[in-house]
Amino acid sequence: MIDQAARTTVAAFYKFVDIDDPATLQRELRAFCAERDVKGTILIAPEGINATISGPDADIAAAITRLRSDSRFATLGVKYSYAAAHPFKRFKVKVKREIVTFGVPGLHPSTLTGHLVEPKDWNALISDPDVVVIDTRNDYEFGIGTFEGARNPRTRSFSAFRDYISSELQSTPDKKIAMFCTGGIRCEKASSYLLAQGFTDVHQLSGGILKYLEEIPADESLWRGECFVFDERVALEHGVHRGHHELCARCGSPRRAGDAQSDDHLCAACNGAIQSA
Repeated sequence: MIDQAARTTVAAFYKFVDIDDPATLQRELRAFCAERDVKGTILIAPEGINATISGPDADIAAAITRLRSDSRFATLGVKYSYAAAHPFKRFKVKVKREIVTFGVPGLHPSTLTGHLVEPKDWNALISDPDVVVIDTRNDYEFGIGTFEGARNPRTRSFSAFRDYISSELQSTPDKKIAMFCTGGIRCEKASSYLLAQGFTDVHQLSGGILKYLEEIPADESLWRGECFVFDERVALEHGVHRGHHELCARCGSPRRAGDAQSDDHLCAACNGAIQSA
């Protein structure tokens, strides 16, 4: 149990919005957060902003207030979770070509995206047998948790997701599709791509898995397993509490902590490879 008085707040957020001068925003946010105990990474690109940051409640609140004071981020949605200590080692603000790499120029998720489905309505949508439910995350993320009945594109990077669309979905553009990812950013960009490719009935989980785990009680949930996150917590479970996974000491893949079949904090594959060598 996390000590409420000493806890660290973790804030994850993104927004697709036109940013004409990312370098200026980079300097401003770097200077603002340098005066506070904020760690994590903020990515800025001409298409928007994407970040996960951590710190004391007051410092994170100040950072979010600073962002929302900018008209471009006035409606910025934030997903909060908590940790016993900083899950990041340092603070970085980077300017990138994309805030989530997909490799398709000309997409405009700020103006063209799928129907947003709130967590409370998600179960009904994905329980419809006529809906194709797709996990837009990578294979190793899918492996530790996903929604019942979700398809696994078996990708190793988000940019490979478009190959899955071409091979598995392109022939059925009228199919009703429901997509999800960790916080919403990948499925929002993927839905923009699908619509640009002629798909007509595209839906996405608003706020991603994290918002669903925060809002939907475990006894009503269709989520199975844990949700991989890109920080030292490794995975989260219902209530966005820290889960029971750690990274393999050899290959970096997530493994269930305390697995008696695997020694020395190794995943089953690495443990098997060492034993057979």
